[in-house]
Amino acid sequence: MKRLAAALLLALPAAAAAQTDLKCPEVSPRARSVKISLMQPLRRGKRWLPGAPGTVNYYACDLYGLMTEHAEYDGKSLVLKRAYVYKDQAESRDLCDRRKSEEKLTSTFSEEARSAIDDFCRRNKKKDFGAVFVYDASPSQGGESSRKPVRQVFRLFNAKGFVAEEDSFDPMMNLESATLYAYDKDNNLVEKTVNDPDGRQLRRETWSWDRRTASRTWSVYGENNELRRRTVYEEREDGTLRREVRTEYDSGEQTLSRTEIYCDAKGRPEKELVYDPDSPEPKYEYTYAYRRDAKGNWTEERKTRVIVYNGNRIPDTQSAPAITLRDIQYY
Repeated sequence: MKRLAAALLLALPAAAAAQTDLKCPEVSPRARSVKISLMQPLRRGKRWLPGAPGTVNYYACDLYGLMTEHAEYDGKSLVLKRAYVYKDQAESRDLCDRRKSEEKLTSTFSEEARSAIDDFCRRNKKKDFGAVFVYDASPSQGGESSRKPVRQVFRLFNAKGFVAEEDSFDPMMNLESATLYAYDKDNNLVEKTVNDPDGRQLRRETWSWDRRTASRTWSVYGENNELRRRTVYEEREDGTLRREVRTEYDSGEQTLSRTEIYCDAKGRPEKELVYDPDSPEPKYEYTYAYRRDAKGNWTEERKTRVIVYNGNRIPDTQSAPAITLRDIQYY
């Protein structure tokens, strides 16, 4: 289990984790749980109060920073709840052994043996792999342990213990997607490609580093390999994030928008500039303010908009700030 969890953490930086949704929100020290609430601001005179919660996401996390539970609420109403169970390599191999895929292949049930999961087991029987079971843990579904998982994710590891391939199966054990990972000689993730069951590309992501400019670039491509998003992260000498530049593109790779985010000494967003495609001046400016707990992690974030017109900055008094609250429980 430890090797599986360590490999997941090393092979899935924040940008890559989005696809599999296995990694908890990253805080230091390690969190036991994180609840993130997007509030509905309420005005009182000239002050904006947090108001009632809108969308709420709750994450329970293990010691390796991986999710064991995720629940989403719309206000107080539960929208979904998922539980994650991680199988180590011995347990995962036993899952394949119990299916007896090799025996079925020579029997009268050979068609049954040609399911996607049996193909996976036959193809990778001598390789290292682990599995993640995803359960619908909503109260209406009854006891979690008595139900089949709504998704099973099998992950192949390379010789260095990093995830090389990730195959996701639906409840009927049909292949939903196959994700391939590539690394450089220093074990940095440089490419991730998500394919459909027939091998057609759904999404491709690449990462690159430029030591001269102390920057790294994350690029996202669509199903036709067209560039849809590019984010450049510029770092300070101590490794903290100094500036982030996000550019969104349409299907013809024409710029839709550009956003520049400037960060404080700890790498947290401090100022955000939003540009129209052909404008040299920002259309909007946002400023960030925080409240923090005793461990230095923010528990309240306020994002306030400023209108920029002809070089003048005008506070937008009519728009409510975006207010996000975080409740963090630590190990």
